[in-house]
Amino acid sequence: MANTNVNGERYSYIQVTEAPPADGSWCNSVSMSAKNASPLFFSRRGGGSANIAIQFKTPETGSEWTDYEHDLTLDDGVRCILEDQGHGVKWRAGVKSGGWSSGTVIIGFDW
Repeated sequence: MANTNVNGERYSYIQVTEAPPADGSWCNSVSMSAKNASPLFFSRRGGGSANIAIQFKTPETGSEWTDYEHDLTLDDGVRCILEDQGHGVKWRAGVKSGGWSSGTVIIGFDW
């Protein structure tokens, strides 16, 4: 089964079940200014093994994504508030190429 984006009105996740392509496997980007500045929660679920990355970009950086955190090896069930938010900042979470080891990992954001 291919890596799959899972999205809804108040969440954006990526389900990683196989090795990501060269550009990685990422959830759809989210921007809290577009979500009425609700708290942004990051979570990781599934029993698989992967190094997780959280990235951001700003209007000033254009299309360039910057690592906020990378090579995270979080346990299943981790959920935290991402507090470093700003107007126009977009966030995404995923697994970079070479970062998946086994099983299913579901990572992303809800608000």
